Amino acid sequence: MNARKGLVIALFVSLVINGILLGLYAGHRLMGEERHAMHGMAKQLLKDEPKELAEPMRQVLEMHRKDMARAYRKLRSAKRDMVEILKRETATEADIKSGFKAIRIADNNLKQVSHEVLATVLATLPPEQRLKFAMRELGRMQKKGPPARPEMQAGDKPPR
Repeated sequence: MNARKGLVIALFVSLVINGILLGLYAGHRLMGEERHAMHGMAKQLLKDEPKELAEPMRQVLEMHRKDMARAYRKLRSAKRDMVEILKRETATEADIKSGFKAIRIADNNLKQVSHEVLATVLATLPPEQRLKFAMRELGRMQKKGPPARPEMQAGDKPPR
């Protein structure tokens, strides 16, 4: 009887753990890529911010989450369309140009939405905090440095 009771308890615990894991997996799949991208974007924006700046930014980001997710989905769709164009046996120059144009438009739209959200947040802050934010962002951009260039061979001319 005691072994049977332990087996029932182990089976129940196993079912609960499997249910939790299945729920996490399904939630991850249903939430989609844009939710993770939005979380990453918010995390990147807020990582060095003081608490008094991070909380208003988080609230504004939450208010505009749907707009930003929609813009991200459009960018992802444009990139997928471009991949399909490139997979074709006969991809014309016009098709490729239109694919790049769609990506450019979607990317600019995502940047516009992101900048509108940032402008909304920064407008509510005192000038000192806006300046601190700008200096941190400038520091981040400078740390990245210019993109690496391939080594030049003898006789090669530098790119223009």
